[in-house]
Amino acid sequence: MKKLVIATSVALLTTFASAGVNSNTGCGLGSVILESQDTVLMQVLGATTNGTSGNQTFGITSGTLNCSKPTALVSNEKIESFVADNMDGLAIDIAAGQGETLSTLATLMSIEDRTSFNSTLKANFSKIYSKTDVTSADVIDSIATIIG
Repeated sequence: MKKLVIATSVALLTTFASAGVNSNTGCGLGSVILESQDTVLMQVLGATTNGTSGNQTFGITSGTLNCSKPTALVSNEKIESFVADNMDGLAIDIAAGQGETLSTLATLMSIEDRTSFNSTLKANFSKIYSKTDVTSADVIDSIATIIG
């Protein structure tokens, strides 16, 4: 029985290996250590390494580990750190069009017209939080694009 499971696993891995290089695992330590992710096994190991080491946020904010930093906004570590640490509170405040987290973000971004800023972000909430697994880099890029 054990040999059957192993043989089936090898056959599946060989079949999936012909699918080519996969970028499903995202950026992070796993993508650096396991550069060749052309099999299911290597993709699983890459994703597991990224998930268990918690390094993707660092990679995104630092622009390392094959991750990209937000490009639409001048690099500001305070904004990047604040948004990463306050994703849920910021989402609630943007949806409401007011709140302490949104006010702090406006201060960090040197926004003078808070009323316009708040209402513009509220009106564009679905663009800022466009998916359930949105990253802080995505949020920052979306906000920068919207307030352009």
